[in-house]
Amino acid sequence: MRNFIPFAIAAAMLVSAGAASAQAADPHAGHGAMVMAAPASAGVVTSPADGSMSSSAPTAFSITFPHAMTLKSLTLATDGGRPAAVPVQAAAGTKATVSLPALGKGNHVLAWSAEGADGHAMSGVARFMVH
Repeated sequence: MRNFIPFAIAAAMLVSAGAASAQAADPHAGHGAMVMAAPASAGVVTSPADGSMSSSAPTAFSITFPHAMTLKSLTLATDGGRPAAVPVQAAAGTKATVSLPALGKGNHVLAWSAEGADGHAMSGVARFMVH
């Protein structure tokens, strides 16, 4: 058993180093299926922010990217209702803003997807509550 622990540690380090070098070789590694669980830490900022609560409903959704992207889709779901597409007309850039329909009190989810000029895709979710 004593020999197994150093071997397991060395194997984990080797796998970790291999993944890091693969990402270093491809600056867009992992972007294809990226889901933004914590947008701020990934360089993406949304308003309303994921997890936010307010007493008034937002009238627009805005998103800021770390580099030029085109917002491709925005879907709104309210209190478990059927998701509905929100019309998006955004050009490539680091920021996009989309008008939202009138929202009432309750829980809302905005799911977005975007694409870079080189074809890499990003997507995420902003869950928020209106009191």
